[in-house]
Amino acid sequence: MLINSLSLILAFTSFVSWYEALLVALVIGTLVFYLTPWPVVEWEDRRPTSLYYYLQWSWLGYLRLKDAFWPFFLFYNAILFFIDYRIDEGNFTVASWVTIHIILLMPLIYWTGAVWRCSDKCASRVLATIARIVTVAAYFDLLLRYVIYKYYPNILFNCQEMIIQWGDC
Repeated sequence: MLINSLSLILAFTSFVSWYEALLVALVIGTLVFYLTPWPVVEWEDRRPTSLYYYLQWSWLGYLRLKDAFWPFFLFYNAILFFIDYRIDEGNFTVASWVTIHIILLMPLIYWTGAVWRCSDKCASRVLATIARIVTVAAYFDLLLRYVIYKYYPNILFNCQEMIIQWGDC
């Protein structure tokens, strides 16, 4: 997340500079820190017995933050790296790349709700803030990927894919 998209934008375009990206990150980090609640002293530690209960309890905020954050974080980033790898190798179409991003949007909304609701069940307010910032960064990553797709396709997609998608190279 943000590894491929932000590095491509910073290296090959003038869309955003490093200090503007840093300023946006600091403003969002400060805002999220002040919106993050202090940890709850006492709460019931729940262990889901099935995937259904895991999804339901994480959405409702009953689980520890690490149980709601890490599984989806690893899943989401693995898919992003996989589709970027496939597009770099040239054996993935632009339409498939966009479709996977659209498919990932719904679980991203779920993940954001789960992390924000479970962030009071963390040992530290700083760790809860970092988890929340990472979920917000996922939306910025999707925005940067849209900018690459729409305005700078030549920095990510090969010429053959661009001919199929846009008609010129």
